Amino acid sequence: MSHSNDTTNADAAIERPSYDDVNTPVIVVIGAISAIVTLLSVMFVQGLCYHLQNSYQRQRAQQVEHLPAREAIEAQKKVLDGGDGVASINDAIAKVVATYGK
Repeated sequence: MSHSNDTTNADAAIERPSYDDVNTPVIVVIGAISAIVTLLSVMFVQGLCYHLQNSYQRQRAQQVEHLPAREAIEAQKKVLDGGDGVASINDAIAKVVATYGK
């Protein structure tokens, strides 16, 4: 009977979980790698967001900076074209030549 008792004890030992079954170094390596990948992913997305934000701000600043210059250019074009009751440059030259005879 002792032989059947030994097989019962051996079966019970196999079925019972043991802390030796956990491969701790592999779990630590997988945890470290996943932490590094997560950190790099967060840093990449954050850098991408900052880059897009800066490019949007630069683009917006350029549009605002050039707005007065564009308005001045349009006003000058109107003067040259004779818009808003102002004579064009060619008409003004013709008047000056006719007035002073040169």
